Amino acid sequence: MRKLQQGGMFVLALALAVPSFVAVRSAAAKTASSDESTSGMSKEDQEKLKEHNKLRMEIKKVKYPAAKATIVSHVKGIKADDKKWFDQTLPDKTYTSADEVYTALGWPEAAPAK
Repeated sequence: MRKLQQGGMFVLALALAVPSFVAVRSAAAKTASSDESTSGMSKEDQEKLKEHNKLRMEIKKVKYPAAKATIVSHVKGIKADDKKWFDQTLPDKTYTSADEVYTALGWPEAAPAK
């Protein structure tokens, strides 16, 4: 009887652990596929994507509603030529969300894959 109880506990523990193993495996597969998607890019393109994503994150950090001047002044940590482009491209108005800024720049609302 004791062996039966031990076997039952083992089966229960295994049944509870399997979903965790599956989640880890799928997360590892996603990471590998995202690495493969950028590995086909040139070093320069990977750097541009990194800068683009950094600019997106800076835009998202701004408290909205915000005027163009406020948004431009809060964007930090990007290259000078990118900041100049951002300042020249963004229309002068008050924005209610980061998505509205993305749309004004002609970007899709969803960030590109890394």
